[in-house]
Amino acid sequence: MATWQLQAAKAKLSELLRAVREEGPQTISVRGQEEFVVMRKGGEPMKRAPQTWDELYAAVQGAGDRLLLPKREPESRRDLELAEAFAEWDEET
Repeated sequence: MATWQLQAAKAKLSELLRAVREEGPQTISVRGQEEFVVMRKGGEPMKRAPQTWDELYAAVQGAGDRLLLPKREPESRRDLELAEAFAEWDEET
């Protein structure tokens, strides 16, 4: 979804509407904040995020190589010294 500044959207309304027709919903920003979405009448509203694992699975099923996931940093592993913690706990009781 492309983002248009309000001034550009006003000056190029016909171009904005063509983009809506050909590319789908377009966002208009006011003072750097995205505030409006322009879409065709009867167009499909923006999809909400999946709420369950089943919805997520259904949304990505068949995506194959087209599914792009954001890169994640590996989670840090914390060394837990359980033996020491339990030893101290046993001494206190």
